[in-house]
Amino acid sequence: MPDATISISEGLSVALQEDLVNGRLDIAVLYNAQPTGDIEISPLMEEELLLVQARPPGPHEDPPSQPITLQSLATLPLVIPSRPNAIRMRVESELAAAALRPTIALEIDGVSAILDLVADGAGHAILSRNAVASSLRPSAFTLRQIGDAALRIEVSLATSARRPSTLTQQTTLQLLRQIAARYL
Repeated sequence: MPDATISISEGLSVALQEDLVNGRLDIAVLYNAQPTGDIEISPLMEEELLLVQARPPGPHEDPPSQPITLQSLATLPLVIPSRPNAIRMRVESELAAAALRPTIALEIDGVSAILDLVADGAGHAILSRNAVASSLRPSAFTLRQIGDAALRIEVSLATSARRPSTLTQQTTLQLLRQIAARYL
């Protein structure tokens, strides 16, 4: 499709879903997408959510680390997006199931800003490995599994249920599925 033009927008799932419903986007990749009459959702993959910490000075390789317990996680100052962000809601529901609440240091609605604050020592974050790996300074962070069983979040493709699908959209959806398959 040599004449196709694709524009990519980055943002939090809530904003992307709103843009999809309002016709500003044709496709969105969303965390924990909730079905509505306005959008069609297709599961893409699951990602593990990890505790992201600033790497201490010294070795560039992480020693093997034990998963952090939910009880310990609840005591750490978190730099986390504001509600109703999907990752925030997933973390809060997991902690609530254990009768715990997160300690919120800062609410920031942007992954790069969250990572900058974590690198500067403002707190800890909970993000996917891919979010950290695609950051400007992935070596500035260490990652730890949360809980005995991995804390996971569903990633889905979403399209408008009210607008017809174009050939460019269908081809892009196929390409996104192929890219996601590399991470499985």
